[in-house]
Amino acid sequence: MALRQGNEKFLKDGTPLMAPSVKSDILERLAEAMFSYTAYPNDPQRAVVAQALIEKHPCLREPGSFNGCYGWQQSLKYKCGNYRSKLKMHGNPELVINTMKHKQESDRTPAKNIKKPRKCEVNYLPPHPAGETDDSLENVRLELIAASKTNGTCHVINDMMTKTYSCRRKEVVSQSVRVAEFKERWPALFDPLQINEEFRRCNTIPLVSSFMSQLDRYTPKFMELFSSRGGAVGQRIKSVLIELIQDPHSSVMKKRDVTLRCLIEYLGESVQDLISDYYRTAEDQVLEDLQTQSMRIYVCHQPDTVGIVIDGTPVLTGLESMSQACCLLLGLTYTLNMDYPPKLSRTFEVFQRLFVGLDTLQPRPTSKYITLKNKLLM
Repeated sequence: MALRQGNEKFLKDGTPLMAPSVKSDILERLAEAMFSYTAYPNDPQRAVVAQALIEKHPCLREPGSFNGCYGWQQSLKYKCGNYRSKLKMHGNPELVINTMKHKQESDRTPAKNIKKPRKCEVNYLPPHPAGETDDSLENVRLELIAASKTNGTCHVINDMMTKTYSCRRKEVVSQSVRVAEFKERWPALFDPLQINEEFRRCNTIPLVSSFMSQLDRYTPKFMELFSSRGGAVGQRIKSVLIELIQDPHSSVMKKRDVTLRCLIEYLGESVQDLISDYYRTAEDQVLEDLQTQSMRIYVCHQPDTVGIVIDGTPVLTGLESMSQACCLLLGLTYTLNMDYPPKLSRTFEVFQRLFVGLDTLQPRPTSKYITLKNKLLM
């Protein structure tokens, strides 16, 4: 009511709405709405909210401000901090984990090693389902292990995985467990179907269908860009593209694999930092050879098989293609709360922002990604 009357008066004579009680109520509601998306909104996100506020309600525009909403941005910053303090007192896990007593001794300063979403996660560290405790969910976890060993139905396993999602997030975010240990505790998770479902639980969108559809959508334009690239990078790309040139009727799977290999090189990174190719080598020998690798996709030829190794541990084996492995590896970085490999940061940025649509305002996209996206839209 107050905003409607304020807007009418502003449009009539240009008088802004200045009531302190109205501003306080607005800030409280905005903080609550923003928290439903992220507990730690950054400056660009607060700026977007403030701009949207004055566009919808012109009476809230600040006279004298360079953009009409800078004061709202600053007020939102402090209001969000106060709102976090309130929720922290009620035991919100995403906030409690960053309290001083829950940090390691070396990290016990307020702004050090803050655990928060950095790749646009929606359900980063949710509370347990209503009525559930650590003990009750531990019993479900043990039942889940038994069900996975006896080949329980996918429906039953998926229901138990959904119920115990908060437990897994607590482990990977707060405890930083080793991959081998985590796989032993949650064997049902390390399956392509469950990686896809875990990604959906974390981000509310499907992984595989989003990744593959966007990859297929941009493949024709990618081919144009790859063919026009010159220099040493262009030569490396053309040596990969020759596979499609020699076989114009290649399968969709083959086209996806070649496109991703070329994309990595096009972005100025090395395929060898992500993919290891083996010829006439037994898979056991391959896994032994990759025990020291932190993150690697292996592609065996004759016999044909594809898998993923993380921290020397085989996490997925028997995959259909390299493109499927790239997609699931992106899902695993979310599932295990892992950072992207520094040498492949541009590649994973494209996977995240372009292929699955998880684009964030902060950190800003790299210039390489912006240039690529502009070329794809031309």
